Amino acid sequence: MRSRLMAGAVLSCIASAAFGASGIVHREFSVGSRPVLILDADPAHLIVETGEEDRIVLDVKLPEEDIYNVSIVHETEKVIVKLVPEGAMGSLMHSLNLYEVDVRVRVPENCDVVLITKKGELEVSGVGGEIRSRSGSPLGQVLKWVFRIGT
Repeated sequence: MRSRLMAGAVLSCIASAAFGASGIVHREFSVGSRPVLILDADPAHLIVETGEEDRIVLDVKLPEEDIYNVSIVHETEKVIVKLVPEGAMGSLMHSLNLYEVDVRVRVPENCDVVLITKKGELEVSGVGGEIRSRSGSPLGQVLKWVFRIGT
């Protein structure tokens, strides 16, 4: 178990270093019978659709400017993808939501999917596993909760 976590951490570091530049990130991951995708990207246009039975295929289109890294951790059944701002400029652009990243992922039909974004568009089609999403700013979520209680 520990070696698998270490391998995931190393892969994450390598992915961050390799994908800091602008362009398209294309990665494919073999997964088992109960695959899970966790996708944390903000701001982003996230598209998740069905693909091959035993693979998760990721395509990320980064902005021209070098303001984001893509951090990837792949464990046996789980793929975690996180968009991380790079440096002061990346943090500033991220906080202002100026550069949206396009993410398209093809997953097995039975894949469980968790999508996390504060601002952006979510599209999911053909996925039969559990789908969870957390979107909107924390303040927006609190305001929705307060107004729901008041009615």
